[in-house]
Amino acid sequence: MSYQPFRVYYLDGSGAVMKLQLHLSNLGPIKHGEIELGDITLFVGKPSTGKSTAMRALFYSLYCPGNLIELRGYPLEVRDNSFLQRFAIDREKTRENYKSYVRESLPEGEFKLEPINVLDFVLTRKLSYEEKYRPISLPPMYFPKICSDKDIERLRFSLGNAIYEISVNGDEGEVKVEADISDVKETCLKDDGTLSSLSTAFMEIAQERVSSQYCKGFIEFLRERGINGVVYIPYGRSLLTLQKLIMQENRSSSTFSLFEDITRELSIALNPPFKITRPNYLMEYYVGLSTYNEKIFNLIKPLLKGQVRYLGEKLVYVEEDKIIPWEYVSASIVEIVSFLLSVKEESLVLFEEPETQLHEELQLLMSIVLYALSSFNRIVISTHSQTILYNIAHLSMLRPTKEELKDLFEDLKVKDYDALAEAVEKANQKEVKVKIYHFTEGEVKEVSVDEAVKGMPGTIDVLEKEFKWFSSLHSKRLFGEG
Repeated sequence: MSYQPFRVYYLDGSGAVMKLQLHLSNLGPIKHGEIELGDITLFVGKPSTGKSTAMRALFYSLYCPGNLIELRGYPLEVRDNSFLQRFAIDREKTRENYKSYVRESLPEGEFKLEPINVLDFVLTRKLSYEEKYRPISLPPMYFPKICSDKDIERLRFSLGNAIYEISVNGDEGEVKVEADISDVKETCLKDDGTLSSLSTAFMEIAQERVSSQYCKGFIEFLRERGINGVVYIPYGRSLLTLQKLIMQENRSSSTFSLFEDITRELSIALNPPFKITRPNYLMEYYVGLSTYNEKIFNLIKPLLKGQVRYLGEKLVYVEEDKIIPWEYVSASIVEIVSFLLSVKEESLVLFEEPETQLHEELQLLMSIVLYALSSFNRIVISTHSQTILYNIAHLSMLRPTKEELKDLFEDLKVKDYDALAEAVEKANQKEVKVKIYHFTEGEVKEVSVDEAVKGMPGTIDVLEKEFKWFSSLHSKRLFGEG
């Protein structure tokens, strides 16, 4: 295995947006799949064919979890008033950590995103960095009976106020700690139980910091290649968004203290009404719901019946000059706001079922927003909506002008569409590349835009059977059984 060095905050790279290809093999319902991402990539197909599985494979390929890096420690050295903990990066156990992590949210099987993915990065890049770090709190430490209460108190106090000098060069590193331990009895300090407990604590601190530096390096690596973050907008997002918005309202209320509000929000975030085994794409989505981007806001204005605006730090929804409490706002508006609060510029957006809670007109407008968004973002969409697929396919084929879009918007009687129309024109000038993949019978097959405008694979067949059945019923009603 060849290794490439990197230093924190500096990575070599061309800065160009790279072609991304996802390879899938025996992953859940997917026996085989080769997916090349376009500016817009659509996943279509029946339920339980692997669309969400492929989405999560993309997300975890580009997501760096905490404590991914595994370290192997050497014996702790004690010198006068200092400790020296040497360690090495264990890359095989790091690989096992990653595979164990993704198994929490993905079925058994193989997937790989090329040429960029977090596992290859942490296994093939060597870190060179040093820092001085003071932990907010120390990991648990357990001392043998030979240590008196005074010894333990002194050790905890000294180590809790010490500066930890952490350095790494390639696969090797060390933690050096200067601490006043002169009045700790040598029998306690040199006991195997004490040394083991201190070594475990120092290794835990080092592992967190080294993992953090690798993740910072990977984020910078992505940015230099045109990906300023990965945004996963999951199915079932409305509940999480509504929780976040209601907690925000409560925080501004005088009936709750700030401490109570934060405690309640963390409780909801960490214990939602579904299982979150580890910080994952659902947690990342919840945490990522923040202030909206003005450029994104201008695109979604035509979808809003009322207005979304800030009163101080509080986001409110207003119709006819009246603030509507979030729990009474329509489901479609919460869906649109969840999109608004999630999407960041120049990010890779993974969007599950954008048609959720949207009636036909809003699905039409959302498809135009998604096409416009591709002028400065890359987007992957899973959908069951004929409207979403059909419109994006036609937009990429026909490339309507602002004036032609104006005819549609005025016919729909929507307002504030200028920014959206301009973004569509920019997408046309960019010559947005649309890729469509049909998930079926264990395979992922590419569908051309020309094929897509004739109807969604798997949907048009059902419609034809439906119309044939209705036609036969009409004939029976008009002309009798014979």
